[in-house]
Amino acid sequence: MDFADKLNGLLEDSDISQKDFAAILNIAPSTLNGYVRNRRQPDFETLKKMAAALNVSIDFLLDYNNSDADLSVQELSLILEMRKMKKAQREIIYDLVKIILEKHNN
Repeated sequence: MDFADKLNGLLEDSDISQKDFAAILNIAPSTLNGYVRNRRQPDFETLKKMAAALNVSIDFLLDYNNSDADLSVQELSLILEMRKMKKAQREIIYDLVKIILEKHNN
């Protein structure tokens, strides 16, 4: 997946408009449009701001993975959703998953 696809997907998942995201990054909407259309590439500082605003790593934004284990779209989506949750909510989800796995294994 290229950077533009990843960025578009994250913006859509986060329900953030390009205009609003450009304002968050303090860049022109036309500059962001260049990123989402794969016509431009952000500098390092902008990448850091994007990752922080979207609550993902720069590696994730750049689709860089140095491990052999590739995550599916569903797994990545679940991770993104869990990152938006409060700690107590994440613990509930974790407990539910453990219960489901225990029942499935019996």
